[in-house]
Amino acid sequence: MKPRAKKGFTLVELMVVAVIVAILAAVAIPLMTGNKRRAMATEAEAALGSVRTALRAMYAETKAYNKTPNGDTLSAGQYCYQIPGVSPEDLQGKYFVSNDYTIVSISANAYQIRATGSQGDAAGIQITLDQDGNWNRQGL
Repeated sequence: MKPRAKKGFTLVELMVVAVIVAILAAVAIPLMTGNKRRAMATEAEAALGSVRTALRAMYAETKAYNKTPNGDTLSAGQYCYQIPGVSPEDLQGKYFVSNDYTIVSISANAYQIRATGSQGDAAGIQITLDQDGNWNRQGL
């Protein structure tokens, strides 16, 4: 008669699997955290793209980025929702709120707009866009 083989895993086999899982987790968790901040920044980039579209439409009508169709002048430091065609609701998101979007600089031929995360996990993220489509991302 043959002895019956025991079924199951040994303690050493279980410990090896636990160590492998721990190593994978130690590598993956920091990568996932960085991806989360980049995903948050995507929200800001989409909103800045909408602001850029409004500025381009205004430029097509007035031949200046800083002149609105009704004759008002835009200046640095204003919120982006003060641009005609952009409302605070357009800029309200899960991670960035409407007051996070500002005009950094603006003239007849150039502008720079910025989203600065002010709350929660988005705090410290800063995305800047200029009239040439150049992006500057910080805090990711």
